[in-house]
Amino acid sequence: MIPKFNNYLNEASDYEFNPNEAAKRLKDREKENIQRYRAAQERGDNYAIELYQLKVQMDKIDLEGLKVQTAIHKLKQKNGK
Repeated sequence: MIPKFNNYLNEASDYEFNPNEAAKRLKDREKENIQRYRAAQERGDNYAIELYQLKVQMDKIDLEGLKVQTAIHKLKQKNGK
C-alpha cells in the first residue's frame, strides 16, 4: 500500500515553528550528550567518548541551524508569508 503524500503535506503545513521550544529541545539534548560524554570518560569507553564528542559537535551545528531557521521564520512573519 502506498501512503498518501497529501497527508504529509497537510501535517507539515499544520506545524507551527516555535524557536523557543526548538532551542530548549536542542539545549536539553546537548546537555544530555555532554553528561553522557563525561560518563563515558569516567568509564574509559573510547567508542562512547568519540560518539558523544561527535554528537555534541552536531548539537552545536543544529543550534547554528536554528538561528537561520529563526531568521527565516521572523522574515516570513514580517512579510505575512
